[in-house]
Amino acid sequence: MKVIKIGLSVVAILLIGLFIGYLLWYPAWEVPQQFKYDVLKDTLTIVLTVVAVFITVVGVAVYGIVTQKLTAETEKRISNESKRWIVWLASLTGYNFGEMVKIDQAIKLTEEAYEYAQELDERESINQQLIGEIRNNLASYYVKIGQNADIAQGFATYIHNISHKFPKQRAAWEDTYRKVFEAFPEQK
Repeated sequence: MKVIKIGLSVVAILLIGLFIGYLLWYPAWEVPQQFKYDVLKDTLTIVLTVVAVFITVVGVAVYGIVTQKLTAETEKRISNESKRWIVWLASLTGYNFGEMVKIDQAIKLTEEAYEYAQELDERESINQQLIGEIRNNLASYYVKIGQNADIAQGFATYIHNISHKFPKQRAAWEDTYRKVFEAFPEQK
C-alpha cells in the first residue's frame, strides 16, 4: 500500500511539473497559428507519457504486493510441511522404540513429537491424523507402564471421537481405546 502511495505521489508531481513547465515554456497567446497543432501534439505526448509512467508504477506496485503475498503463503506451507515431517519422523522413531520394548525411549520421543505437533493446525485432516497417531501411541505406552491414567484416557477419548474420519486407523484406535479403559477402569 505504501508503494502505491509513493508511486501515485511521484506521478502526480511529475504531471504537475510537466504541465507547469510546458505552460511557462509555450504560452498559448504567443504561439503562432501554424504551430497550434504542434502544441496539441506536444501536450498529448506529455499526457500519454505520464499515463504510461502511472500504469508502470501501478503495475510494479501490484506485482510487488502479489509477489509478497504469494511468498508469505509459500513460506507458511513449507513451514507446515517441514513441521509435519519432523513430527512424523519423531513419532515413527518412538513407535519403533516401542516395538523394540524400549518403552522409556519410545515415550520420551513420542512426547517430544507431541509437543512439537502442538504447533500444527489441527483443523487440517492430515495434521489431525498425525496427532491422533501420536496420542494413540502415547495412550498405548501409558497402558504398558501403568501410569498417567488421566492423560491416557484423554488421548483414548480423543482418538475414539475422531476415529470415524480415518477408517484405516479406526480398528487400531478403537483397540487402544478399549485397552486404556480396561487398564484404568476405576476412572472411566
